Amino acid sequence: AKARGRLETPRSEPPPTGTSENKPLKDRILDFVVISVATILILMGIGSMALSVVGSTTTAQVTGYEQVLFVNNDDSTRNPSRYKLEYQFAVGGERYTGSVTRVFEGGSHMRQTLPVRYLSFWPHVNAEDGGTAGFAGPIMVGLGVVVFVFGVRRISRPRSKNR
Repeated sequence: AKARGRLETPRSEPPPTGTSENKPLKDRILDFVVISVATILILMGIGSMALSVVGSTTTAQVTGYEQVLFVNNDDSTRNPSRYKLEYQFAVGGERYTGSVTRVFEGGSHMRQTLPVRYLSFWPHVNAEDGGTAGFAGPIMVGLGVVVFVFGVRRISRPRSKNR
């Protein structure tokens, strides 16, 4: 009977903190895409770098080739020996493909086979054996880390409603 006369004080709810439940759908989709792209870049970069260390070698069949000309806006000459070779190889009964574009001197692009290196646990990552790894792997990892950090900071930063 005494409780009837008491007034309940309203409890204050904490202000929204920008969690994913409060974000619009387009922001949540963008966050997902950014993190996914970053993860793919990092994995591809690691795979590319691992190729020279833990890659297995095999001989691939050349399935096609074409001459590649780069159009330059200056007076430099195009190299007529630059070709793109497409190849395929089999691992565990599965066929995998790849390609290499480089300068083949003296008609050496006219070949039936090509030595390739691939990751035994991920044969989609493959390249010509003996080719230089270059900076593609470290650049992909670095770019992936930058995109990942940008994405995580974007997700964790509270949003101001006055924007």
